Amino acid sequence: MPANLTVEFVKAQEKYRNAKSREEKIRALEEMLATLPKHKGTENMRAILKKKLSKLKKQSERKVKRKTFSIPKEGDAQVCIIGFTQSGKSTLLSKLTNAKPKISSHPYTTTKPEIGTCDYEGVKIQIVEIPSTFKPMYMSVAQSCDGLILLRDEEELKKILSKFGIKKPFIVVDKNEDVKKIKEKIWKMLNLIRVFCKELRKEPEKKPLVLKKGSTVLDVAKKLHKDFIKYFKFARVWGSSKYPGEKVGLDYELKDKDILEIHIK
Repeated sequence: MPANLTVEFVKAQEKYRNAKSREEKIRALEEMLATLPKHKGTENMRAILKKKLSKLKKQSERKVKRKTFSIPKEGDAQVCIIGFTQSGKSTLLSKLTNAKPKISSHPYTTTKPEIGTCDYEGVKIQIVEIPSTFKPMYMSVAQSCDGLILLRDEEELKKILSKFGIKKPFIVVDKNEDVKKIKEKIWKMLNLIRVFCKELRKEPEKKPLVLKKGSTVLDVAKKLHKDFIKYFKFARVWGSSKYPGEKVGLDYELKDKDILEIHIK
């Protein structure tokens, strides 16, 4: 052991010996390397410390990866069902979507998120059932979704959401609530609009563009193609306009179910 080790190094070495977690060991080793004198007599020790640090960091990365869970968003929006065990989450998912989750009278039957797709008047909404174990790796899906369905027990579920720092719009659903009404509540919660685009002298597209409420003709043009902005001349709107086919500009705010026809130069 080199005799000219600094006091800072010795203190960091003591931290490493007393460290109880992987993260504490990593921090101590980094401190040891930073305070270790740089000369020929410490080259071997530096190599050993670097090897230990590299091994610990790899273990830490693998641990994080195991705990990470994500569900790619598909469709126009993603909504998560949150509820305690036996609250009817799987039953609701099967009613709202094409999913066929395992439904049982035994608690904690759902052990991983179940996914289905809900159709609301041409809008595709991905519905994700979160297991009532409320594991952080699964609650991260709720953290990134567009809205939540809380199944009964509103106040208790809000406490759980608060614990994970989840602040999303939500609706509260009773176990035997009408499916049509639930879909309408979901749509209203999402605060979105549907715009049907059409080409000159053609019928509107059957599949709507789904946008945030307050979107303009410019937002639609951006979604369609950058040239629609570059060569924009005017647009015609049916629905929210003063009269059918009114000519409007890029700043015109669109409403739900508007029909839009963009003209370019």
